[in-house]
This record gives sequence, C-alpha cells and structure tokens, in this order.
Amino acid sequence: MVAQFPTGIRTFTNKVDLVDTVLADHINALQDEVRAMAISLSGNPSTNILTSSFGGTFTSATTTWTSIDERLNNIEAGLVGGTGAASVYVKKVGDAIQPPSGTVALVVKTTAGTANLFEGRASNNDLGFNLNSVGIPKVGTANVLYVGSSEYSALNTTATSALEQAEAVRFDPFLLAGM
Repeated sequence: MVAQFPTGIRTFTNKVDLVDTVLADHINALQDEVRAMAISLSGNPSTNILTSSFGGTFTSATTTWTSIDERLNNIEAGLVGGTGAASVYVKKVGDAIQPPSGTVALVVKTTAGTANLFEGRASNNDLGFNLNSVGIPKVGTANVLYVGSSEYSALNTTATSALEQAEAVRFDPFLLAGM
C-alpha cells in the first residue's frame, strides 16, 4: 500500500486478540505511514530535523514545500537574520543586536500612519524616550534637543542674538566699582 500521509490520514481498524487475524499488510501499512511521517518531517530519512540547517534565502513567494524541514528552514532564514547582508531581520545574540559588518543595526520605518516608531516605557507605562512617526526623537511629548532640530536652531538664534546685544552695549566694569 501507498502511504496516505501527508495528504491524508489513513483509517485503521482495531484488532481484537484471538478474534482477528493480523496480516503482514496491517503491519506494512503502519510502517508505510511512519516512514511517510519521517520523510515529511525531514525531507530525507538521514536528515536530523532537530539540527538547524538553513543556509538559503527566505522566500515568501513559496507556499508549498516538500518537507516540514524545508518549511522550518525557510522560517528560520526569515526570522533569525537570514543569510547575507540583504536580510531585513534582526539577529539577536544575548542581549545585543549584531548586524553584519557595514550594515545598519536596526531600521524602524513606517509605511503610513502617525503612531510612534519606537517607545521606551516605565513599569507604570509612562512614556519615556520615543521616536515619533517621522523619526524625531522625543522624551515624552517634548522634542529632544539635537543639532539640526528646530529647537536647536531656535535656541542658537536666541543665544546669538543675546550675544550680539551684549556686545553692542559694552561698559567698563570699573564704573561699577565706583572708580
């Protein structure tokens, strides 16, 4: 007989001691199904499904595989950093992100909407540091002061103006001493 697994599930009839005659075909059918399961799991009876062997590239266009092992390898390639510098997934090692040499460690990019890209929250759920939907860093709802930000430019303009005014109104400090 040909195994029905993985496209179907064979129906077996229970055998009763001293009533039913157990034939070789009954055992052979069981063996065929067990072998079909092993091949479906590993793709190859000599492959150890418990050992990760992904080495290809994640494929989202594929919807059928010849074995569960191939499907798991595809998932691993997509979720565990994949292979090569073009992978768009994070590979976590310990508590650090370790990107391939010459690549950006993590890119957080929105496709639409106004939700924050990243949020750091306290245990009471208070919003701390975050990146808004356009990538501007904030602490709570206040923008972070950094070179090039509108707040930095405004502060720099104010400071420059104050310096210019102070230099325009020079006085002699000895006048304050009453000399």
